[in-house]
Amino acid sequence: MGALLGIGVSTLAKYLAALCPPDSASSRAICAVFLLLITFFAGLTKSRLARLQLSTRISCFVSIWILTNDIGVPSAVLPDSGNFLWITISAAVTCLISLLFVMSILRWSSSSFETEMIATFAALRECLSMSLDHMCAGKATTLDVSAYQRLCDQLLRRSISLNETYSQAAFEIRVGRLSLKSIRPFIGILEHLRRELAWGMSPVKSVRSRPSSRFSTIRRNPHSATTVKFLTATEAPALSLGNAIIVSMKAVERLVQVTFYQGPYSGGARTAGYTDSEKLCVASAVEGLLAARDEAREQLAKIFDEMEIEWRRTSSEEHLPEEILDRSLAMIALLQMSQEMRSALQIAQRLAALHEESRPRLWLPRLSLSWLGVPPGPFIFDDRSAQMQATGLTNNTEPSMADLEVGLSVAETRQGLAEQAYNAEARLLPSGLTYWTFTKRPKFDLKASCSWQWFTALMCALWSHPRVLRLRLRLSEVWRAMQHSGHLRHAAKNVLGVALLTFPAFMPANSSGRQWFTQYHGQWMTISYLWVLETNTGATWRTGYLRLIGTILGAAYAYLTWVIAKTNAYGLVALVTAADVPITWIITRTSVAPLAVPASVALPPIAFAKYISPDTTDSVLTLAILRALMIGAGILAALLMNSLIFPRHCRVLFLRDTSRTLGLLSCLYLTLSHDMFHSHGRSLRDNDKRKTLKLELQIRNALYRLSALIETMHDELSLLPKPLAHYRRVVNTLQKLLDLMTGLRKIRENIPRKETVANVFNERREFMSCVCIVLFACQNAFRAREPLPQFIPSARHAFGNLETHVQDCIRQAREEDAHAMGLSLVYAFAEQEVMKNMVDTLEELLETTGRLFGTSTWLTHDSRWSRMTVNDDGDHGWYSTFKWDESQPLRPEMIRQYSVL
Repeated sequence: MGALLGIGVSTLAKYLAALCPPDSASSRAICAVFLLLITFFAGLTKSRLARLQLSTRISCFVSIWILTNDIGVPSAVLPDSGNFLWITISAAVTCLISLLFVMSILRWSSSSFETEMIATFAALRECLSMSLDHMCAGKATTLDVSAYQRLCDQLLRRSISLNETYSQAAFEIRVGRLSLKSIRPFIGILEHLRRELAWGMSPVKSVRSRPSSRFSTIRRNPHSATTVKFLTATEAPALSLGNAIIVSMKAVERLVQVTFYQGPYSGGARTAGYTDSEKLCVASAVEGLLAARDEAREQLAKIFDEMEIEWRRTSSEEHLPEEILDRSLAMIALLQMSQEMRSALQIAQRLAALHEESRPRLWLPRLSLSWLGVPPGPFIFDDRSAQMQATGLTNNTEPSMADLEVGLSVAETRQGLAEQAYNAEARLLPSGLTYWTFTKRPKFDLKASCSWQWFTALMCALWSHPRVLRLRLRLSEVWRAMQHSGHLRHAAKNVLGVALLTFPAFMPANSSGRQWFTQYHGQWMTISYLWVLETNTGATWRTGYLRLIGTILGAAYAYLTWVIAKTNAYGLVALVTAADVPITWIITRTSVAPLAVPASVALPPIAFAKYISPDTTDSVLTLAILRALMIGAGILAALLMNSLIFPRHCRVLFLRDTSRTLGLLSCLYLTLSHDMFHSHGRSLRDNDKRKTLKLELQIRNALYRLSALIETMHDELSLLPKPLAHYRRVVNTLQKLLDLMTGLRKIRENIPRKETVANVFNERREFMSCVCIVLFACQNAFRAREPLPQFIPSARHAFGNLETHVQDCIRQAREEDAHAMGLSLVYAFAEQEVMKNMVDTLEELLETTGRLFGTSTWLTHDSRWSRMTVNDDGDHGWYSTFKWDESQPLRPEMIRQYSVL
C-alpha cells in the first residue's frame, strides 16, 4: 500500500515536471516540492500511526528514487514508475503465495498468539502453586524468593505482550476453525488473575523497619494457640480451592491448545480434531471449582466466627495477629480467582461448541481503523463498560509537559476571562460567558469615527465579544497542539533532513553537485536517513548503530560473494540465498531486525552489480565501500538531527511520564475513596466505577511506556551515568501500587460499611490525606527534579490509627451480635492487609525518590535535635525522607552530584 501510494504521487509529480522545459528550474522545483511533501506526511503518519511505519518507509524509498532521477524527461516518466510498479507487485504476489503455502502446510504463524496465551496460563499455574506451597505449614522455608520474583516479572511481561501479540495476530491471514477473537477474553482474565496473585497471594512480603509506637506494639503474638488453630483450619479449604483453580487452568489450557492444533496434545489420534475428553475435562473442572468455592465460603465464615469468639475469650490482646490478616487476604484472593476461572471455563465451553460447529477456513483481516494503522494500546479491558472508554485512551490526549509549563491552566484561563471579559455578578451566557460586552460597550460617535480613541474602543469591544472569545479559545487550543506536537516535530525533521541531503539532486544537470549525487548514488544517503530517524533519541541511536553494522556486514558479504562466484549466475544466487536464511530468521525471530534489514538491502545491488550495470567501470570493492559510506553518512545525519534539533531524550520523557503516572495514581485513589464514601448512590457509584476503570487503563498504558523508555534509555549516549536500576525500581513500585489499588477496589465492594467506613470517618480521612500527600510529593519531585521535603505526614502512623479504630468497631459489633457481618468480616481484614502493603509500597517509593533527587534537609545529624526528632518520628505522625542517607553517608558535594540528573 505504501509503495503503490508513493509510486502514484511520484508519477504525478514527474508528469507535471515533464510539462516544463527539460532541466528547468520549475521542473526541478516541482519534484523537490513533491518529495518534501511526501516525506512530511510520511513522517507525520509514522509518528502518529506506528503500524504504518513500514508503509511510510517504502513510500519514501520509491519516491526518492523516482523523483531524483531523470527530472523533467517526458520519456522517462512511465518507464521509471513501471519498473518500481513491477518490482512491488511481483514481490507482493510472491510473498502472498509463500505465506499461504507456509500457513496451509506448516501451520506457521509469525505471532503465535495461542502459544503465548498457553505459556501465560502455565506461568500462572506455577506462581499459584508456589504460593499455595508457601501457605502450607512446614513448607514456608522451601520458597525460592528470587525464582518466584523472576516468575512474577515474567508473568507481568507476558500479560502485557499478549495485547501486542493479539494486535499483530488479529491482522494476519491464517487457516483454522476458530477466529482469534474467540479467545481474546482470556487476555483480560489472565491479567485479573495476575493482579489477584500480586495483591493477595504473594509470599514475598516487604521487609521494612517499623517505628516503635503504641500502634505497632499491638502486632501480636504469632505463636498463640488460637492463631495456629486458625491457620490449620483454613489450610484445607485454601488448598482445595487453589487446586481446583489449577485444575481449571489446565483444562482451559488444554482446550485452547487442542482446538488450535498445536503442541503435544494434537497427536496422531487427534489430527482430525479434538475428542470429547477435553469437554469432559472442562465440565469436570467447572463442577470441582464451584464445589470448592462454595465449601471455602462456608468454611471461612464458620472458622472466622469460631476463631473470633475464642480469641476474645482466651487472648489478652485486643487485636488479631498479622498472620490471620494475611490468611484472610489470601482466601479473598482465591475467591476472586475462582470467579475469574469460572468465567474462563464458560468461555472454554463456548469455544468447544463453536469448534464442533465450524470447519477449517481462511481467515482474512477485517478492514478497520486498526488494520489501517491506528495503534492499539496495551490495555486489558475489565468489562464492557471499560471498552467504551478505549477510544479515548489510545489517542493519548493527556497534556504534554510543555503545555503545562508554557500554556495557561484551565483555572488561569477562567480567571483571565473573569478579569477581562466579565465579573462574577454578571449574567451568564449559555456557554459560561456573560453579557458584559453588550452592557458596557462604548457609544460610538459617527462624527468622531476617524479618531484614535474611537478605533481603540471598537477593537477592545470586538476583542472581548463573546463570539470572539470563543474563537480565541479554540484557536489557542489548536495553536498549542501544533506548537508542542511531537508528530509535527518529527515530520519537520523528516523534511529538513531530506531537503539538505537531496539538495544536490535538484541542481542543474551540468553542476558538480548533481553529477556527484548521480555518480555516488546519494539516494542511499537519504534513504538511510529516513530509515534511521526515530521518534526519540535513544531509538535513533539503537537503530543507527545496528543499521551501520548491518550495512558493513552486508557490503562485506556481497564483496566476498563476488570474489567467490564472480559472474557465475548459479553461484551468486546460491550464496545470496544462503545469506537470506539467517537474515530472515533475525528479522522474524529476534529483536535486532534493524541489523538484518540493511544487510539484505545492501547485498543484492553489490553482488549483482555486473548484471545491473554491465557498463560500469567501478570495481565491486569500490561499490561496496561507496555504498557503506553513503549509508553511513545518512545514519550520521539522522543521529545529529535527533540529537540537536527537537531532541527527545528518553530520560526526560521518563521523568515526565512518571510524574504524570503518579498524578493518575493519586486520582485513582481519590476516586476509590469517593466511591467508598458515596456507595449509597447507585448511579454515582456506577459513574465512579467507569472512571476508575478508565484510570486503571491509563495507568497501565503509562507503565508500559515507562518500561519501554527504560529499555531504549540503554542506547542513549550520556556523559553522566543514568540510574537505570532506580528507574526500574520506580516502575516496579508503581506497578505494585496499581495492583494494590485494584485489590482495594474489589475488596471494598464487600466490606461492612458501618464498622469500617462510617464509624471511622476521621481516621479514614487522615489516612487518605497522607497517601495523597506522599503521591503529590513524589509527583512534584519527578516533575521539577527537586528534592523531597525532609518530613512528610506518616501514612504508617495514620494507618495504625485507622486499624485500631476499625478493629475496635468490629469488636464492639461482634460483642453485640456474635454472628454479625459474616463473610464481610473477612473482607474487612483483607482490606487492612492491603492498606498495610500499600503503606510499605509508599515508603519504598519515597525511599527511591529520595535516592534519585535527594532531600531538602534542615535537620541533620550535626544538630543536637536530630536524634530526638528523626528517629522518633513514628510517634509524632511524621515520616523522615532523610532516613535513606543514614545507612549510606556521603559527603555534601557527593550528595549534590548524586541528586543531579
